[in-house]
Amino acid sequence: MGEITVIADASPLIGLAAAGEFELLRRLYGTLLITRAVLDEVSAGGKRFGARELEAALREGWIRAAPTPLSTWRFAELGAGEASTIALALERRGALVLMDDIAGRAQAAALGVAVLDLPGVLLEAKRLGLIERVEPILAKLARKGFIVPERAAAGVLEEAGER
Repeated sequence: MGEITVIADASPLIGLAAAGEFELLRRLYGTLLITRAVLDEVSAGGKRFGARELEAALREGWIRAAPTPLSTWRFAELGAGEASTIALALERRGALVLMDDIAGRAQAAALGVAVLDLPGVLLEAKRLGLIERVEPILAKLARKGFIVPERAAAGVLEEAGER
C-alpha cells in the first residue's frame, strides 16, 4: 500500500493539543503536512493550544510545512488555513485532509478530497486500538472550550460503541 499524504488544517492540531492527545497524529499517520498558513494560525505568537506541540513536531520532522499553494485564492470564501489545506491536497493525489470547518469539509468533499474531522480521527484511533475510549477525549475538549457539535459527538460515540 502506498503511503498516503495527510494534510492537517489548524483545528485538529489545536484540538488534539488541548486534549493532550497531539501524539495521536504521529501514531495514526506517521508524518503530516501543513501549509505555512496553518503553521502561522497554530503558532499565533505561541499562545494557542498546539503552538508548543507543533514546534516540537516540526523540529522532530514528523510534521512538515509546505509553502501555501498559489491556487489557495480559488477558495476565497474559506479561511486561509482551510483554503490552503484544500489547495495543497489537490496537488497531492489521494491525500487525506484533517479539517473541522464545515464549509471547508464540504468544499473538499465536492472536489473529491478525502476528509476527516477531529471526531473521525478519534474514531480511527479507537478502531486501531490507539485509544481505549473516545468519550473522555471529547469531554476534555469540551472542558478546554473546543466545540464539537453535539450531533457529531453523539454520532461518533455511537459508532465507537460508547452509547
